[in-house]
Amino acid sequence: MSSGSPAFTDRRDDSMIRTGDTDRTVVQEREHQSSPGEWDDSLEPFGTTVWELPGRGDRGAGCGVWYPDAVCETCGEPRFKSRVCGARSCPDCWGVWAQQAAVRATQRIQAYRHTQPPDWHRQGAHAVISPPEGDVQSEGDYWRWRSKAAEIASDKGWRGFAVIPHPYRPTDEAKKRYRRVDPDYGIWVWLRNDVEDMQSLIKWSPHYHIVGATGADMDPAKDDEPFVYRFLRSVEHYDGIHDEDSHEDLYGLFRYLLSHTGYPVGSSKQVTTWYGELANSVFVEEATEDWQHAKPSEGVRSALKREIEAVADAPTEVEEGDGAADPTEDDSCGECERDDCDGILIDVFDVTAYLRQNDPPDDVRDSMELARDWRLGRVEPPPGLKLPQTREDAVLAFDEMGT
Repeated sequence: MSSGSPAFTDRRDDSMIRTGDTDRTVVQEREHQSSPGEWDDSLEPFGTTVWELPGRGDRGAGCGVWYPDAVCETCGEPRFKSRVCGARSCPDCWGVWAQQAAVRATQRIQAYRHTQPPDWHRQGAHAVISPPEGDVQSEGDYWRWRSKAAEIASDKGWRGFAVIPHPYRPTDEAKKRYRRVDPDYGIWVWLRNDVEDMQSLIKWSPHYHIVGATGADMDPAKDDEPFVYRFLRSVEHYDGIHDEDSHEDLYGLFRYLLSHTGYPVGSSKQVTTWYGELANSVFVEEATEDWQHAKPSEGVRSALKREIEAVADAPTEVEEGDGAADPTEDDSCGECERDDCDGILIDVFDVTAYLRQNDPPDDVRDSMELARDWRLGRVEPPPGLKLPQTREDAVLAFDEMGT
């Protein structure tokens, strides 16, 4: 498929040629065209100090602080958990954010595909759109080009889709080092997890990923287009609620794309936006207008969510600031963690109701009330342990508060 780059004469030497505003040798130009839409490494990034990738910012309030979340009805031993802020900026919790966002995006597309006839209407795909080199030099340009990318995708025949912006691409040096290492995972996973100087190996090269439902007659890339449109691949066909392969393929794609999306520091703008037949005003609970599309039933959507969460091994629910529930747990809190006790754990928020109906020993009652009051903010841990950063510190704080 055409890259959309201006044509050049292959003189098979090191003479300079010009494409756009950048001088390159013929060999360099050939390498440049191997990554359609990629900007030159020599371009200065816009606002390098104010742009952020997920997990490269600040923690949310209270993140990492340990607290009692349940207490044993038999021995009074509390169970402690660590708060998870779930913020996309948090170095510890951005994965929770990305996982949940990928589950939601996958569920939305799969729900839409579920409403479609079992033929080409259920086809899905992935493409990328790159602005002309140097065309995005401000935050406003970055977001305006997201809307422009959506217009281009619609013109190309995409029916309903998400747009995810990416501010950076790996440099040529990053690609060389990645090829030398040759890991079993994508280059951005390698950059995030295995490289200490990631910032020196990425460059300002904004582009916009399109994921969604394709049309019956898709318009290909053209050489005379000022932007670069590249169709990357089709995703697994959707064959119903229990199609694990389809869920896994789509979820994995969203999870990877969300790992290196970007936004200005402090921005609350959504990085996954929906267009066409998947736009918020179009894909609705009840279609009252001819141009709207009704979502499947709540039962179908709930079943899809469970199937996708199983594929993602995702938490079933996250309370803001309190982290994720373990999907293996039922409505109870489980059994006491002590080896010599087979008591049942009581959620600290249920302690008051439990004590109205039960009369445990005084020491157990005191422990249950202390765990509850700590969680509700009625009492505070002692100085030096007010914000326990480890389970051991939380246990020590609880013991000191109980003496």
